Amino acid sequence: MLPPYQGDRFTFERERMSRKLLGAAVAALVGSALAMVPFASVATASAKGGAAPGPASDARFGTAGSVTPTYGARTIPHWSFTYTDPTNGVKYTATMVGSDPRKGGSTTVKTEIIPLEFTFVAAGQDMSAVSKLYGYDAKAQDWDADPTTGSPNDVAKTLSSPIFAANTYPGDLGGDTGQYGDVFMRAQFGKIGSGYHVKLANTTVLPKQRFAVPASQGVAYQRVSGAVAGIVEGQWFSTKLQQLMGSLQIDPTTVPIFLTHNVLLFDGHDNYTNCCTLGYHGAAMPLGHGAGQANGQGNNPVQTFIYAAYTTPNTYTGFSPTTSPTRGIADIHGLSHEVAEWLDDPFVDNAVQPWLTPTAPQYGCTGVLETGDPVVGVWFPLAGNPDSAANNVWHPEDEVNANWFARNGTTPLGLSSWDGRYTFMGPRTIGIGGAYTGFASVAKGC
Repeated sequence: MLPPYQGDRFTFERERMSRKLLGAAVAALVGSALAMVPFASVATASAKGGAAPGPASDARFGTAGSVTPTYGARTIPHWSFTYTDPTNGVKYTATMVGSDPRKGGSTTVKTEIIPLEFTFVAAGQDMSAVSKLYGYDAKAQDWDADPTTGSPNDVAKTLSSPIFAANTYPGDLGGDTGQYGDVFMRAQFGKIGSGYHVKLANTTVLPKQRFAVPASQGVAYQRVSGAVAGIVEGQWFSTKLQQLMGSLQIDPTTVPIFLTHNVLLFDGHDNYTNCCTLGYHGAAMPLGHGAGQANGQGNNPVQTFIYAAYTTPNTYTGFSPTTSPTRGIADIHGLSHEVAEWLDDPFVDNAVQPWLTPTAPQYGCTGVLETGDPVVGVWFPLAGNPDSAANNVWHPEDEVNANWFARNGTTPLGLSSWDGRYTFMGPRTIGIGGAYTGFASVAKGC
């Protein structure tokens, strides 16, 4: 086994190389497929929280593809700003979803949920590494993972969750009312109680897409917690998703959300312990439909997209709905992470001065504005979850505000959070103690 965190650093380096190669990759991929960089899992969030999760931790998040849209591109509504980081004097430009909060306005972005059903077969997959890692006899099993079964099913629960339904948030989080992403954006830019909004409206649930997982590309097994989860190889999954988006030809002004039921990703052939990714977001250019060249001018389409696993409570070891707020890998946790990151970095091209935090050492030194990564696994409860196993609360993730990444460089522009805090949860984040007290100030360099 690799020394602690070395494996995760490698996957982050792989993503940085993927971004460097993006231009060549986009130019090379033509036809009816969607041009995108292969999936790279980079952000690892342990269900046990921020303390030393290691390379085989339970959950991680990633990105898949990066595009800087040309002027007039046909895509989601977005705005950009340039700030100077006061700690290094460098200017950075960031692009986010919606309209400029300094000018106000209300934006609604359409989404479409695409349920993904995966059928797994037990075919003698070697589970010895998993058994050794977790200390129990893990066995492959036949299993059908369908987010459209059950009452209510994962799709219905997602639509009724804070991602799409309005909730009133506690006073120490700003006391706002609205969807999770909208409330986050309003708090992040000091617009609580104003007419500024960035909302989601799910226009349809497309027919579920079925995939038979080859034994060489995935396995379902009962985890040490007793819950069953399926894992599929990340590159295999990414290829299927790319093909699916090409065939569905979703309007680029709409964001497809691909939803699985406890189906996550691992990296590498049969490397089941290099697991598990439960969400990523990305951007790509659908070519071959009159879009022109990837670097052309005019209204080139740019498609942004999200994948997230709806995870049932207790799937991951250490989860408890009533104890530490660093044990929240359940229900919409993965989707909330990706929605917030999509809002702040929809095209996965927002570079920042590299940061390093002991709450997520597995990232190493990273220079991207990904709001959920520094606080992976940290959550706050919102009432209304119909699942009693989750203590009838939802588990949306805490997020880190743009002013933390910018080292307060956004403040002179009038783009600071509602009370100057650096995370959505503010004092709650700091109150976890240990390394989390570092969120009382801006990001540290590497």
